[in-house]
Amino acid sequence: MPESVLAGPLARGSFDGVAATAERPSLAFASRVGQGVNTGQAWDLASGAPLGPPVPGFPADRADWAFGLPAGSPTVAWTHRDRLHVHDLGTGRELVLDVQPDLVGLTVHHGRGAVVAVFGPANDAEVAVWDALTGDRLADFRLWLGHRSAIGRRLLHAAPATGALAGLTGDSAVTLLDLERGEEIATARSGAPTGALPPVIALAPSPDGLVLLSTAPEGLGVHGLDGDRLATLAAPAPCDQVAAALVDGHLLVAAALQDAPDTLLAWNAAAPAPSHRIQLPSPANDLALAPDGTLLAATDTALYTAPLST
Repeated sequence: MPESVLAGPLARGSFDGVAATAERPSLAFASRVGQGVNTGQAWDLASGAPLGPPVPGFPADRADWAFGLPAGSPTVAWTHRDRLHVHDLGTGRELVLDVQPDLVGLTVHHGRGAVVAVFGPANDAEVAVWDALTGDRLADFRLWLGHRSAIGRRLLHAAPATGALAGLTGDSAVTLLDLERGEEIATARSGAPTGALPPVIALAPSPDGLVLLSTAPEGLGVHGLDGDRLATLAAPAPCDQVAAALVDGHLLVAAALQDAPDTLLAWNAAAPAPSHRIQLPSPANDLALAPDGTLLAATDTALYTAPLST
């Protein structure tokens, strides 16, 4: 039987999305719906205190912003009014680029923190990488997206844990990009007869290296970068809003039940059965897991946190 864990509000309000650092220190960033203007806010999870002032004009769509520690300093990147903003929360410096990408992410490029952007159209998409401090263009290459544009896809990253690697989701596979070499290096597919990989919604570090997490009718699948399934995490119903983190040498995974998004389950991926159950006062819009085991849930009433143990 999963251990019941109580969730408490970190901040009241309506939150659309949340992200957490992949490595310590454990920090989080969330997008908040306000009257007339949306804002973004960072938090220090150790103290529960806001980290810096709120960012006005912040996008609600999770594809339009990214947060992480690409080179040791907390950085948030977002699009607003045909511009890409990159803000270093440690130094307060902000870079502004006159571009409007379809997808935004953070990466590490030869030890330098960098922002990555993907632009459509489908038949000739562009991937561009800039230095997050100087704005120097570090890479620029073309990518074939089949018959779909970058819109509706997800750019998977967890810098610095993922290094120069990023994943671009598709209908039945994940395209893996080496952003230092400036090229597509692999396509992760499952070993199923159809060759189709179930919908992948997370790329995370694990004790065995980087893994992909996918949804499946029986729960969640943990896959290697070649698409082979390494583990199945059992759930009583299909899941959505998946988050994962490497916590004290263990891969922790959390997800909301698709038909009951106020009910969250969490797993230590070393075992198939869920280890924790969290009941929220309202449905989860987005989830994140921090490296100290803090689970964050963005909802329409508050940004909630719950401590998970390994």
